[in-house]
Amino acid sequence: MDLIDISRPLSSATAVWPGDQPVEWSWTAQIQEGSTVNLGAIHFSTHAGSHADAPRHARENGDTTDHFDLSAFIGPVEVVNVEEEVILPRHVEEVTTSRVLFRTSASELSVDEWPDSITSLHPDTVSVLAESDTVLIGTDAPSVDPLDSSSLPAHHALIDAEIINLEGLSLGHVAPGRYRLMALPLKIQSADAAPVRAVLVHDESG
Repeated sequence: MDLIDISRPLSSATAVWPGDQPVEWSWTAQIQEGSTVNLGAIHFSTHAGSHADAPRHARENGDTTDHFDLSAFIGPVEVVNVEEEVILPRHVEEVTTSRVLFRTSASELSVDEWPDSITSLHPDTVSVLAESDTVLIGTDAPSVDPLDSSSLPAHHALIDAEIINLEGLSLGHVAPGRYRLMALPLKIQSADAAPVRAVLVHDESG
């Protein structure tokens, strides 16, 4: 099976939202210091790197990661290239899968770069996707809303439509087209988001 890794790596160099918890790695035990094993510990934000947002991220009483429908994270997906500042309804007019990933300029960022601006998702586009029974969307940007947004209209539109939101993917090496997605979130209890290891497989169905 030829897997295409679309996850961003996690390390101390990983850029995170300004003011958010940076990725910190430490050794709890090391063989070179007399331990029988090497044992590491990691401390990082649930929104570092590639992750899935739960409704609790944007709403005080929203569902947490416990309520994710895991079936949404596996299945046919279409990668759509967007070279504009906003993902509009016309960008998804020909999408026929129930999952869609948006490749934007954010995929060109190195792991330690934080963008000045991103391609955001217009709420009207969410409405169009909801009418097509979309269960999951993903973006290579760190958010579906503009970085300076406080109202988070795209986040709320996705929550209302019960569409799962993946953020922080790496799609610069992926051509537009149909694939099979596998991006299961970590089983973190009662969280606002969870890291994913996202991969694509070429869709052989044509």
